[in-house]
Amino acid sequence: MTAAAIDADTQSRNRSIGVALAALGAGLFSLKGVVIKLAFAEGMSVNQLLTLRMAMSLPFFLGVGIWTYLRSSRRPSARLYAAAAGLGILSYYISSYLNFLGLQYVSAQLERLILYIYPTMVALLAWVFLKERITGRHVIALVLAYAGVITLFGSEIGHQGKNVIWGAGIIFAGAFLYAIYVTFSRSVISRMGSALFTSFAMSAASLAFLAQAGVEAAVGHPQPPISGTGFGLSFILATVCTVIPSFMIADAIGRIGPGPMSAIGGVGPVVAAWAAVVFLNEPFGAAHVAAMALTIAGVWLLARAPKAKPALAAVTAPEKVEAASPTP
Repeated sequence: MTAAAIDADTQSRNRSIGVALAALGAGLFSLKGVVIKLAFAEGMSVNQLLTLRMAMSLPFFLGVGIWTYLRSSRRPSARLYAAAAGLGILSYYISSYLNFLGLQYVSAQLERLILYIYPTMVALLAWVFLKERITGRHVIALVLAYAGVITLFGSEIGHQGKNVIWGAGIIFAGAFLYAIYVTFSRSVISRMGSALFTSFAMSAASLAFLAQAGVEAAVGHPQPPISGTGFGLSFILATVCTVIPSFMIADAIGRIGPGPMSAIGGVGPVVAAWAAVVFLNEPFGAAHVAAMALTIAGVWLLARAPKAKPALAAVTAPEKVEAASPTP
């Protein structure tokens, strides 16, 4: 076998592995909403669930961060660490809190679709603040994506009432904060490196949650008891729906690139819908199919849009391990 044939075979195998990792990672990330709903059914509060999620995932991210720091020749400044901590708290603390809070009022399917449109927010922020061009294809993508969310929103408000407006608004606000994080983390990540930045940002957010839990315990803020099932669901949320897929997505982006990763990420809402129907008995009808198709088509078109590499990089560049998934 010639060197060219060996190289082609290696590239083909590498791409196949990347596609598999991308699909599996996006699918695991998308299960977050279902696990959260199940934990709520166990009587857990938002604060309890978030604190346990971050406490259980913290050792993994600390381990990766320390390992990366020791192996790297880079020594970021204190200012970069402060910026990473601030961005991490913005996204994985404040944005995550809003997301979990909103899930009390909307279905796991609507939550996933709202989170999935965050790349469109990144494109708009990059246009406003970074002067990156918005093309006609961008506009079509935005219209399709938001039409999908509005379709499912209209269906849910007809069944669940006006609480859906409150819940969807909270989740949208969280997704917008996450888009701000993605847009403005580019320069920090380029100087720190992806693994060190992600580990430090996640660790800062985790410590913020733990500090909040400590303050609440000190002032005697009552919390409901946590069942064994609740602890198990929290561990699944921290590992299966956070740590494991974050590394899968990172590896996938390195193998196949950001554009294909964004397109394959469309499996997320599909998996979320299936899991919500199976485990939560949520309805799934024509409105859900139409909403999913429109939203996925819009984000896919945005990911494939030519001459949008700077904005796309802000959404799915290899340096953004966590930013590759709309899972604050």
